[in-house]
Amino acid sequence: MAQSERTAALNRMHLAVKELNDQLKLIAVNPPEGLQDLKSAVDDVRLQLWGVLMSASTQGEKDFGERFRLRRATEVLKGIVRDVEAGQLKLTTKEAAELGIVARDIGKQVTGAQ
Repeated sequence: MAQSERTAALNRMHLAVKELNDQLKLIAVNPPEGLQDLKSAVDDVRLQLWGVLMSASTQGEKDFGERFRLRRATEVLKGIVRDVEAGQLKLTTKEAAELGIVARDIGKQVTGAQ
């Protein structure tokens, strides 16, 4: 794919994402079937984008990216803790068990790195 074609494709995707964002605001109360699958696909693309951007970045940008990822992960985990404490999220699923394992693993690595 030529650079101009790639740029045009990225512009089309950007417009589609903006349109999707507008549509999500309209359906927030009653999400349609398949929305979870779309979310997973968007998450995958986001991670790929992050990887591409980080591979092309300078060391300072990579350091910033690492700190951003850690701050974002911390925000997500704090939100989970708040939701559990408020009774809005139950930790009885397979995903919750996996989260516990990963949280313990990263906790060990963080403690060992200090």
